[in-house]
Amino acid sequence: MKKNILLLAALIMAIGCTAQKKSKEYTLTGTCTLSSDNDKVYLCRIVSNQLNIVDSTLIANDKFVFKGSIEGADIRVLVALKGESPVSQAVIVLENADISVTMPIGQTDPVVSGSKNYDLYLEFRRNIDLYTQKSQQFWTAISDPNTSIDDRVALKDSFEVYNEKKNTYPGEFIYTHIPDNISDLLLRYYYNELSENDKNRILAKMKKEMSDAPTYKIITEEMRIAAETAVGKQIKDITLNNMDGQPVKLSDVYSKNKYTLIDFWASWCRPCLMEMPNVIHQYALYHDKGFEIYGISFDNAKPNWQACVQRYYMAWIQVSDLKGWQSAAAAQYNIKAIPSMILVDQKGTIVAKDLRGEELAQTLEKLFK
Repeated sequence: MKKNILLLAALIMAIGCTAQKKSKEYTLTGTCTLSSDNDKVYLCRIVSNQLNIVDSTLIANDKFVFKGSIEGADIRVLVALKGESPVSQAVIVLENADISVTMPIGQTDPVVSGSKNYDLYLEFRRNIDLYTQKSQQFWTAISDPNTSIDDRVALKDSFEVYNEKKNTYPGEFIYTHIPDNISDLLLRYYYNELSENDKNRILAKMKKEMSDAPTYKIITEEMRIAAETAVGKQIKDITLNNMDGQPVKLSDVYSKNKYTLIDFWASWCRPCLMEMPNVIHQYALYHDKGFEIYGISFDNAKPNWQACVQRYYMAWIQVSDLKGWQSAAAAQYNIKAIPSMILVDQKGTIVAKDLRGEELAQTLEKLFK
C-alpha cells in the first residue's frame, strides 16, 4: 500500500512537471523604483519601428505584474511612467514562463531572470555588436588617408574576417539554438539576410524539431503560396465585389480575354499612382486586341477608392473587399507590397509577375505582335 502511495505521488509530481514545461501562460513580475503608486507601465510591441501598446498595468509598492500568453517568444518593450512621463524602459524577450524584471535606471540593461531566451538574446546581441564594431573600426582605419598601403592590406584582411563573422553569425546562431524559441524569433528578423544554404538547413531542422514555431509556419506557408503562384502555374480563382456591390469572378474575366493583368493597388499608395499613367496607356493600346485588367484595390474606404478611379480614368474592372491589407487577395496571392501585378493568359496560366514601367510595355508588345 505504501509503495502504491509513493508511486502515485511520483506520478502526480511527473504530471505537474510536464504541465509546467508546457505552460501556455506567462507571469511577468516587475520592479520599478522610479515610479510611484498608481503610475502606469505599458507592455509594447515593436511594429514598423514604433511602439504599439498591447497591455498596461499599475504600479503598487514599486511592483507590477502582467499575465497572458504568447506563441513562441517575441521582443517586448516595457515602458514605466511617473505621472505622464516615461522614466524607465526595458527591452525583454517575452515567453510563456515566470519572468521577473528590474527596470533599469538610465541607459543600462534591465535585470531579467526566468527567461532562457532573453539570456540567449543578450548573447546574440553582444556578439553581433562586437563583430559590427570591429569591422567598422578596421574600415575606418582603412579609410584614413594617413594609413600606409602596407597597413591597409593587413587591415583589409582583419576587416574581411570580422565582416564575414557579422554576416554569417545570425545563421549559425539560429541553427545552433533550434529548438529554442530564440531561433524562431531571430529568424523573423534575419530571414531575408540569410544565405539560401542557411535558409534551407534552418527550415529543414525546424521542420523536424519545432514545426509549430510561429515564424517557421509563416515562412513555410508563404513559400507554399509562392510556389503555387509562380510563373507557369494556374492562377487561383477569386470573387470580389465591384463598386456597385456586384460580384466579379476572376475566371469569368480572363476566360473572355487573351491576356488579363491582375493589378494590386490602393488609392493611398503613391508608387501605385505613379505607375498608373503607364497602366492606362497600355490598356488603351491593347484593350481592343483582347487585353483586360482586373484591378484589386487594397483600400479600406469606398469613397477614396471611387474618387481615385474616377480621377485617373481607370476604365477597366475594379474590385475590392475594402479590407486593406487584410484583403482575401493579399493572403491568397502572397502580396507583400504594392503595386504588384500578375499577368495571366486566357486559360488562367500565369505568364509573368511584377511587371512595371518599360517591362510591362515590352511584355505586352511581344504578346500582342
